[in-house]
Amino acid sequence: MVVGKIWRISGPLVIAEGMRGSLVYEVVEVGEEALIGEIIGLEGDKAIIQVYEDTSGLTVGEKVVGTGNPLVAELGPGIVGTVYDGLQRPLSVLETLVGPFIRRGVRAHALPRDKKWHFKPLIKPGTKVYGGEIIGTVPETPIIEHKVMIPPDTKGVVKEVAPEGDYTIEEPVVILEHDGQKIEVKMYHKWPVRKPRPYRRKLDPEEPLITGTRVIDYMFPLAKGGKAAIPGGFGTGKCVMPGTPVLLSDGSIKIIDEIFEKAKGGKPDNRFAEEIYKLNEPLELLGFDGEKIKPVKATYVYRGFTNKIVEIETASGRKIRVTPEHKLVIFNPEKGFEEIEARNIQAGMFLAIPRKIRILAEKVKLPIERLAKYDDVVSRDEAFNKELRSLLLATMKLGKLNELLKKTGLSKKTIRALAYKRSSSIPLKLIVALKNIYGSMDYPKVFGLRRSKLTIKMPNVVTEELAELLGLIISDGLITKRSVRFFSNDKILRERFKYLMKNLFGIEAKEKLFGTVYGVEVHSALIARLMRELGVPEKKKSHNAKVPKEILKSPDNVVAAFLRGLFLGDGSFSGNVIEYVTVSTELATGITYLLSRLGILYSAKIDEKRSRIYVTGIQELRRFYELILKSAPKIDKVVKLENYIKRKRETRLAREAIPISPRILKEIYKALSKRELEKRGIHIGNQLYLGENISKQGLEKILAITIRCKSDLQLLNFIEQVLNAMESIALDEVVNVKTRNYPTIVYDLTVEDTHNFIGGEVPTIFHNTVTLQQLTKWSYSQLNIYVGCGERGNEMADALYGFLKLKDPRTGRPLREKAVFIANTSNMPVAARETSVFLGITIGEYFRDMGYDVLLVADSTSRWAEAMREISGRLEEMPGERAGRVEVAGEPPRIGSVTVVGAVSPPGADFSEPVTQNTLRIVKALFALDVALANRRHFPAINWLISYSLYVETVERWWRKMDPEWRKIRDTAMKLLQEEAELEEIVRLVGPEALPEKDKLTLEVARMIREDFLMQNAFHEIDTFSPPEKTHLMMKTIIRFYEKAKSVLEMGITVDEIRKLPVKYRIARMKEIPYDKVEEEIKKIWLEMDKEFKDLVEKRMG
Repeated sequence: MVVGKIWRISGPLVIAEGMRGSLVYEVVEVGEEALIGEIIGLEGDKAIIQVYEDTSGLTVGEKVVGTGNPLVAELGPGIVGTVYDGLQRPLSVLETLVGPFIRRGVRAHALPRDKKWHFKPLIKPGTKVYGGEIIGTVPETPIIEHKVMIPPDTKGVVKEVAPEGDYTIEEPVVILEHDGQKIEVKMYHKWPVRKPRPYRRKLDPEEPLITGTRVIDYMFPLAKGGKAAIPGGFGTGKCVMPGTPVLLSDGSIKIIDEIFEKAKGGKPDNRFAEEIYKLNEPLELLGFDGEKIKPVKATYVYRGFTNKIVEIETASGRKIRVTPEHKLVIFNPEKGFEEIEARNIQAGMFLAIPRKIRILAEKVKLPIERLAKYDDVVSRDEAFNKELRSLLLATMKLGKLNELLKKTGLSKKTIRALAYKRSSSIPLKLIVALKNIYGSMDYPKVFGLRRSKLTIKMPNVVTEELAELLGLIISDGLITKRSVRFFSNDKILRERFKYLMKNLFGIEAKEKLFGTVYGVEVHSALIARLMRELGVPEKKKSHNAKVPKEILKSPDNVVAAFLRGLFLGDGSFSGNVIEYVTVSTELATGITYLLSRLGILYSAKIDEKRSRIYVTGIQELRRFYELILKSAPKIDKVVKLENYIKRKRETRLAREAIPISPRILKEIYKALSKRELEKRGIHIGNQLYLGENISKQGLEKILAITIRCKSDLQLLNFIEQVLNAMESIALDEVVNVKTRNYPTIVYDLTVEDTHNFIGGEVPTIFHNTVTLQQLTKWSYSQLNIYVGCGERGNEMADALYGFLKLKDPRTGRPLREKAVFIANTSNMPVAARETSVFLGITIGEYFRDMGYDVLLVADSTSRWAEAMREISGRLEEMPGERAGRVEVAGEPPRIGSVTVVGAVSPPGADFSEPVTQNTLRIVKALFALDVALANRRHFPAINWLISYSLYVETVERWWRKMDPEWRKIRDTAMKLLQEEAELEEIVRLVGPEALPEKDKLTLEVARMIREDFLMQNAFHEIDTFSPPEKTHLMMKTIIRFYEKAKSVLEMGITVDEIRKLPVKYRIARMKEIPYDKVEEEIKKIWLEMDKEFKDLVEKRMG
């Protein structure tokens, strides 16, 4: 054992002296805490060591101890379903030992030593065995049968075999004899991670690794034992600023910082670049799915850091500040709604904003229990008190008196007196304590204070009248310790306030002159306390005011009443503008969310000094009046608004107009004819030739005609999607975009389903981080290994959380029962990233030797390579040479494979950068992710012109068993896509109308291939996984349509006529056909196709 000392430290790189006799790749223990390191170079007596743990605090002169062993992996039962770090330390065990943050120097066995496994032997004494021979099995999970093997470097004659039974991995199950020495074979063994495991011979990859993703399986197949790369730009940093409000599905608002701190149980720790925490309970939010706003769930909260932000300003006054990579939903005039990174957003684009946020709200109970903290609040409801005394006596008989004493702090004597003395009032805190014990109890309706004769009524729920009263107090009132005041020189408003107080609380309010302003005052400490509990601030009300949580969670009629009170008190109507002005940004934000609840469009300028929310346009003014002010007292500003909307004609609001592209408008003209449109009062000439945007009402009329005339189905789908979305969404033009340096903490939420959520100072749709693990989730491999060798913490957590919920499509069991996870995220020590891939490939080879097909996905190898350059200037390649399909060593004969897929993240999506180019030298399939496709919401965003596979010939035999024409069909589809790309340049110059019919057909069928076949919804219950049989039938149907269309073109039939065939709609919906009905439904589509083409020909022939 060599012992040296530290000579130099540079980040994770340590140079030790006195290490003569050490070996390259030998594991060493560095420093007093014995940090794990590996020797990567030797120069004389100096060893260059990369340390796999944080080196902060190490000092020159500390000892370095050589172990004499290389870095090894423990291989045996217990691997499957476990989450490891790059040193094969199980993270669940580390969390138990040291908490959520890994402390350096901590050690843990990779495999559990105390767990017993059921071992079933497969050999007998006297058998001569060699490395790789299977000696027994262990049912590791319901999916994976673990085959216990003789270690590759071991051989001998079997002397003893343990009988079938339960054993720990430390107990020998077989004893061998070799050269007179006894060798104990246990259920596990160790193997160096950098040393490939031996095999009998390497085989050609002949069978495709079915992933369920059509563009991969059919167009660019990946063979079992193959190597592939998925390059695409970094998908990280999609985060929002501190202080960002987040809208919950119940209507309430939470600040994202508070969500993080609650999940963590503390403040952010700036020692870490990133932090990720699972929420104790999923947070119910609202998200936009492309057509509607709907409830979604957030499961993790993330905290990171950025040096740059993008500030986006819109026509409505929204100011959005996000990281450059953060995606926002925009409306593309050609494609509809799509998500685009903030740094790519430009002035003139249209941001999708919530127009109408529907909340399924019920009546909200008044927080009467909060008044129990005041000892003098009592019930004066005689009927209620009588029933409560009976309950109190029963409670005492049940022996629960001590529980009441503890909850209330009252003495036994006091509680007994309250139970027997009929004339006394009951303290509210005793009522709350009994309610906590028994649950279903109402509160009294009449209250008072112990030393006051004043009695007030108290509503149990937040009503419209209470909401209006709150609005009046927050806008132009105040509370003191013993009173509530409202100021207004308008007699009608003062009378309204007095009426509300009398009706709600049964108390008279008195008019009073406060200096030069008339007002109304109610002397009641109890009502003042209630207002305080509802969020009305006692001090600096104008700066600290906010919309009460109870209002945010209330039904729309209560929301409207609160906005009515705010407007009556401090709102204004002048010229043609309704305006709310406040110096409280929190109140301004609340108002914008309430207006969005009611579907009223507004503009906002939110500022720390003064915020304005204003409503313009006759449609919105009318909507505001109908929903909020119709039942309001007729004060001057209400009457002025009433008269204005009576005499003003309807005009179009900019955010109600839809910027449909001229190309699509021309398609509408072509499909329906100008005469047909004008006959029904639709004129789109200005939109077509002068660049005006079409109104929502105009598009609705066009949709009705399109349906009636059974026109272009693609056009119909586009118009339907846009109109459906416009029920919940409005369009807000971007007027200014700035990118500036601004170092700050940022936050994000992991959201299921829509992968976006509604939040912001003014309601905005924010995208959240999504990662690509579809290969690992759905491939036809028998074991999946997911290596996060540089993924960000929130992405890794999202992947792990997704796996916990997914089921294996073939067994119905949880997918984690056939998966191994290695989590070395980008915020862990950079040196540890290298070991993660070697550990993954070693585990993959181990299961390959059992005869399994293994898929290893490494994400992201670019960050791995960056780490290696940071450590030692080396440019590493992923160990792809260890992938392959092999005939395994040992008996019985078996074939296994390891397929390696590396996700590469070139900066700026530049595929010419060194990491991507070096990766391409060793892979035979490339799935090129394209930012432009992702921005158009085309997923999977794999570019069919850049991607390639060299496995097409090798897997052709497998596909030909399904259909001898597979290669011909696939090649035809690829040819059409390539021809489409060549024709696009001509179309941009002269338009599609100038093309001959044959080329028009090429464009139309290529579009069908792109949209109806290549596009696949990873979140759709059926479309997320496409079996090879279904995939082939889908493509065969599209090519069959192409061949028939090509033949009728020769008879003079135009592409416009072909495009209108109803069968095209059926083809577009093939991806939604359930697996068990594919053959039956596609046969029906073929019959329908034959009939429609036949009818088309007969119609032409006359």
